[in-house]
Amino acid sequence: MKIIFFGLGSIGLRHARLIKNNFDHELYAYRSSKKSEKNSLGIKEIFELNEIDRIKPDVAFITNPTNKHVEYATYCARKGINLFIEKPLSNDKQGIPELLKAIKEKNIVTYTAYCLRFHPAIIWLKKYLKENKPLHINVNASSYLHDWRENVDPLKHFSAFKDQGGGIILELSHEIDYLYYLFGDIKKLSVNSEKISDVTIDAEDFVDILLQFKNNVFANVHINFLSRLWRREIIIDFKDRTIISDIINHTITIIKDKKRKTLDFEMQLDDMFLEQLEYFFNHLQKGKPMNNITESLKVFDILMQVKNEANLL
Repeated sequence: MKIIFFGLGSIGLRHARLIKNNFDHELYAYRSSKKSEKNSLGIKEIFELNEIDRIKPDVAFITNPTNKHVEYATYCARKGINLFIEKPLSNDKQGIPELLKAIKEKNIVTYTAYCLRFHPAIIWLKKYLKENKPLHINVNASSYLHDWRENVDPLKHFSAFKDQGGGIILELSHEIDYLYYLFGDIKKLSVNSEKISDVTIDAEDFVDILLQFKNNVFANVHINFLSRLWRREIIIDFKDRTIISDIINHTITIIKDKKRKTLDFEMQLDDMFLEQLEYFFNHLQKGKPMNNITESLKVFDILMQVKNEANLL
């Protein structure tokens, strides 16, 4: 296949590197400026959108800043190009109806990339929850934004700017996605979120969310990127046990009758992304993957509710 990338930042380069090393596809990258530094993977670059008509790509990877996702996804959808859209879908609802119309008219495959659905601890929980009803969930995700990306000025990156789709709510929207994936639709939510540090220019750096799912399971969610404590864990209390899913250390710990049992998933970070790519490419033929435009809009709507509750829209 022919694949074109819109955006070769850290996540775009990761996807491109994994495709180049593991699949037999022809890669291109659209660059918005000829002054941009040449990509490190030797991917063919184009600088004019009309060159896409010459290339005729099968798939577009939308991996540019969040506030540009819908614009370029719509452009490609109108040309019948299948879409792999890096999370989140967008930073606001502008242009969404036009994107939906183009996707429907051209009947293309779409996927919004939430890679944690392919983390072995999340996969384990998904299976476990089919037969075990939780009482309460506590999610904690903290990190330090300025340590996220090497050789990048964090205060010039879009993560630091609210109008470019930065801020903790969208940047760490994985938590909202996997909670929806694991526990379903949300009945009620309340939010507290602010910018209280200097890790961003004007975007929020923490969010606390109280959730009630339609199955009457409750959750407390705390997410920030102002902390030197790196953690990403889901604590789920059941009637007779507590389960801790540690996303960073790739473990599941089951606590029952004062005894602990730990499952250790041996994995490299690339493994999760590679499984996601394999899933997407397989569904180009099968059609309608999970997190297609219909499902990803449900997650996006929750994110917009969170931002609205926090007075960030």
